[in-house]
Amino acid sequence: MTSFSTSHDQAFLHLGARAPGQQWSAFDVTKELAEAGEAKLLVTTIWNFHHYVDVNGKRVPNENGIAKDIHDGTLWYRVDAAKAGVATKTHVAHVNRFRLAFEQKIPVVGVLKDVKTKKCSLENLFDCANPRTQSDGAAVWIQLFPRGAVGCETRDIDIRTLTGGEVPPLTFQALTIQLESAVQLSMLSSSAERSARLARAPKSPRKIEVTTYAYERNADVVAEVLVRANGICEVCRREAPFLRRKDGSPYLEVHHRKPLAEGGEDTVENALAACPNCHREQHYG
Repeated sequence: MTSFSTSHDQAFLHLGARAPGQQWSAFDVTKELAEAGEAKLLVTTIWNFHHYVDVNGKRVPNENGIAKDIHDGTLWYRVDAAKAGVATKTHVAHVNRFRLAFEQKIPVVGVLKDVKTKKCSLENLFDCANPRTQSDGAAVWIQLFPRGAVGCETRDIDIRTLTGGEVPPLTFQALTIQLESAVQLSMLSSSAERSARLARAPKSPRKIEVTTYAYERNADVVAEVLVRANGICEVCRREAPFLRRKDGSPYLEVHHRKPLAEGGEDTVENALAACPNCHREQHYG
């Protein structure tokens, strides 16, 4: 049975976001810093029931919040679009945070929240990705990837009918972002908490279909940069860590100073030869 025992603010703080107060989602930094590209995480509530507020100001559940696609069993959550003159400032801000997070490829983590108690369950967390706009524009459907048990009942939907077409596979980039986000969150847990989750976790990973995009790079750029480096990493200035098995050449990787995905050119001037360690540092250091 799901234990809703953590307050709204404490759940967000535990997951690494700012205390949201009356808001439904929050970044790990202020709104201004998030808009400037400084956010690393968005935490949002995943209600176990969608609801409306009656004349007495009470939340009245009207349908299961998490939905399951009838074709492949994928899980989805509806985020209603903000309607001018109708939606509250809270709702508008919530929708805008989702939009910003997906535009900037910021990891989004959802925590299950109970309509009745207004408390959250830190045992029921979700990575949120793969947004799909409803055909009539009235909502955006977010795909949920549970990190453990879902924690509540679901309802059946046909996501293809709702969004007007086939649901594309998850991108490799989105999958990588989810894993990085999950690792960051796991590091916040104690060893005992991780051990307890590991004891319940399946030992064989679930296989999913993903898509990826690659740039058709110029072989002359790669060759010229490797010749220029002459077996020496152009970052740490040390010799290549090993020789390639196939031809005995020094193993170095060609890195673009300004990434191609950010408009960088595939030129010798924009590239350098790096050992694997320095190459990873260029991306993650």
